[in-house]
Amino acid sequence: MLNWEVPDDREKPPCPYVVGFKFGVTAHDPPPPFGGASYRDTPGPRPWENYRQILNFTQTQYCIRDLRPDEPSRPATPVNGANGANGAKKPTATAKSSVNSSSRGNSPARTTPVSAPSRSLVIDFLIRSGDQAGAQVVTCHWDNDACKTKYVAKIYDPLYYSFEDVEHPGVPTDVVWNAARDYSIEAAAYQQLQAYETAWRAATPRDESKNIRGCYPAFFGCFSTTFKLVCGGQTYTRTVPLILTEHFQSSMASQIVVNTRNDPNGRGNIRVVDLPGTEDSRIHAFSRAASSYMRLTMAGVGQGDFAPRNIFLVGRPDSANFRAVIGDFNVAKIFSRMTPKRKPPATMDPISFCEDPSWEDRFHEWLPQWFFTDKEKRRVCLRKEFPTLKP
Repeated sequence: MLNWEVPDDREKPPCPYVVGFKFGVTAHDPPPPFGGASYRDTPGPRPWENYRQILNFTQTQYCIRDLRPDEPSRPATPVNGANGANGAKKPTATAKSSVNSSSRGNSPARTTPVSAPSRSLVIDFLIRSGDQAGAQVVTCHWDNDACKTKYVAKIYDPLYYSFEDVEHPGVPTDVVWNAARDYSIEAAAYQQLQAYETAWRAATPRDESKNIRGCYPAFFGCFSTTFKLVCGGQTYTRTVPLILTEHFQSSMASQIVVNTRNDPNGRGNIRVVDLPGTEDSRIHAFSRAASSYMRLTMAGVGQGDFAPRNIFLVGRPDSANFRAVIGDFNVAKIFSRMTPKRKPPATMDPISFCEDPSWEDRFHEWLPQWFFTDKEKRRVCLRKEFPTLKP
């Protein structure tokens, strides 16, 4: 194991994503999905770098390494008190591209502004936020919205990703590439689902078994924001992308409640699902979530991480408008964008899906133990949940 310590990063500003923070955004075109074996033929903003190329950088230096400093005539006012430390060491790498260039650069994504007026968002609540927390997830509203309609913003800022590889302690990781990959895949997944839903609505006749409305959070687009950052006595402009999705209300009156708790690893808040309901309501919620996951897969997006933390339960399980919504698509497989391209499955067997042995590790606190050990009882239960299936 590499014996590496995170360098002292005195120039790094505090995480700005706090309640009340207001920031301007502009509509943004995301890059195509890249990264890993699924998208190996799609180039990212630049090649991924291994830890040997990162060891001598602080996280702040690494996040501006390929950016050109702002022109001296431009104001050098840092955001949120991001003042450079006296005598701070300048990044050793040579600047390669302008922040406003769509060519390779160390911005978290290609900067591709879309013709649209700039608007401002205001953060209302922190779902997952803070230094080393990865993508920042917050609830927010448009500044000029008198009704303060809430949305969820997922902000892919590499400056606040974990600089230490969470799967390989003691090893630094390419946070810029990681943030750009997450954004590219998640944005593409939502775009694919929106395109599928549009095509489904236009079909005649409509096949209701292929309806995905309510199976994933409503998507309101991709945006970017910019920050000034002082490093080595010079000012840089960073461009940070984000997506806006549906905000779900949770209520303590619900049988199953979604809320947040402190992350035991000290990385802000994490989503958790409390299950004070009955066995039947839990099994019903699990079955509805499985159905949503399978519908999205047949619509062309394999979410890739079916687990309680990625399931949003909306409403009471015994109500007609109950929804089990699948979220978090940063590791998704968008079949039409993969290398090689794949066709989504035409059908999926829900009982076989629900009986996957791997669910015991993920849902052992959600489902009763007999669900994993008593095959006959489980089958009877699942046939009630999926009554249209032939026995």
